[in-house]
Amino acid sequence: MGVSLSRSNRSLLSRTERYLLCRPQGGLNDTLCQIEKCWKYASRTNRILIIDTRNSGLAGDFSDFFELRKKSSRFILDVNQETFEFLNELTCYPVELRGKLHIMDMALFTSPNFVLKSNPSIPLSFDFSKEYEHSVLVHEQCGGGRLSLDLLEKIRISPALRSIILDRISHLHGKYRAVHIRNTDLKTDYKEFFGRILPEIQGKRLLVCSDDAAVIEYARNFGHSLEILTSSEIPDTQGRALHYFGDRKKNAIDAIVDLIALGKSEKLYFTVHNEGRLSGFSRLAEHLFRNKYVMQNLLQLPISGRRLTRWRVRQIRRQLKGYLQQVFHKARHSQSRPVHHSDYISTDASP
Repeated sequence: MGVSLSRSNRSLLSRTERYLLCRPQGGLNDTLCQIEKCWKYASRTNRILIIDTRNSGLAGDFSDFFELRKKSSRFILDVNQETFEFLNELTCYPVELRGKLHIMDMALFTSPNFVLKSNPSIPLSFDFSKEYEHSVLVHEQCGGGRLSLDLLEKIRISPALRSIILDRISHLHGKYRAVHIRNTDLKTDYKEFFGRILPEIQGKRLLVCSDDAAVIEYARNFGHSLEILTSSEIPDTQGRALHYFGDRKKNAIDAIVDLIALGKSEKLYFTVHNEGRLSGFSRLAEHLFRNKYVMQNLLQLPISGRRLTRWRVRQIRRQLKGYLQQVFHKARHSQSRPVHHSDYISTDASP
């Protein structure tokens, strides 16, 4: 059957090429981690990487949010009907997906993997340590970690979203401190947390970012001469993860705005939730905070090479100090309760 391809993807699709269809699931950090995992495999095995983030927390095409820092013909950042018509004619792994790649709701989560809904014995992925002859490989999974930090070096925010972000954070001029508290599907004792950091935030400008509207409302009524700042208005999700609630694409935009706002702060506080782990979003915020040149690159803002070098040298020293402090802290405190992390980097250290 002949296939008519859209102009944007026509030149990238050929029967002589092999492809990896990456369909990440989960929140922002999970999404970026799964894309980077597939990016590394596709680069190593000479496959074209097709990124389909409509089932992820982004709830839209990847190109709506990000673009590549270096243009390449080996990546497709959005998908359409013609793309799937072409891919459906090719051999595929898992083989059960052949001819069905256009279907969006084939995945079922059975911990720790997403599996084929019609046959739960089939994981929606492949062995990343092997090579395959199949023309199309499919990976539809969640899972966080630190791979996202590598991806941030390769992408930048799309022009349309960049305009939204710069407008939404325009009021965050001057010095301010920031907190990120996750408190929906993963819980935090945020009232105890605010009480513990009170000596450092009293009388300050404080940006509060959270996936729980109750946290922001509590901060606004906390008193102590605090000027509470926000960069997004969060809906009441009734305890559900924000990336699976309501207008998911709007929520994704809000999350990215918050991420940049947190990264711009002079001091950042975040919690380890009650399961004893740091949320992936907090990890992203901490990375931007510690490496402000990454944020500058994401927003396509000017940065000099000399100042970037000085920044990286300072950050290596701070990261080593921070690592030693974390080791000491873990030795003294149990992870069964929220842990307070604070970083002390003044804004004049920014490039």
